[in-house]
Amino acid sequence: MSFFIKIGKEQVCVSEEVYKEYYKMKRRERYLEEDIKVGRIAVDPETETVEYIPSKEDSINRLIDLGDDFQDDQMIEDILCDKATLLILQEAMAELNEKEQELIQALYYKDLTVREV
Repeated sequence: MSFFIKIGKEQVCVSEEVYKEYYKMKRRERYLEEDIKVGRIAVDPETETVEYIPSKEDSINRLIDLGDDFQDDQMIEDILCDKATLLILQEAMAELNEKEQELIQALYYKDLTVREV
């Protein structure tokens, strides 16, 4: 079986491996251009409300508008890692029992000493 991809106005014969990778790349390009970058509007007919759902892609300007503060020497990668770590910690906290959660809250959020707790 022969595989072809269209380059410009020509059909070029390629191997099956190249054909599959080419179309994966084209699908990813469509995903990045159409799916991620486009916000949408959702209308709830029952409550007659309209809600704007932003795109999955985020921008520094939007984050700044929401109140995030970026230091000059702080890299975006560091910010994302910090946020990811915070989410992981929040999920781990949810798995602890009530006494363990209270202990962590007292030590790390209320700045109490072990003796005070």
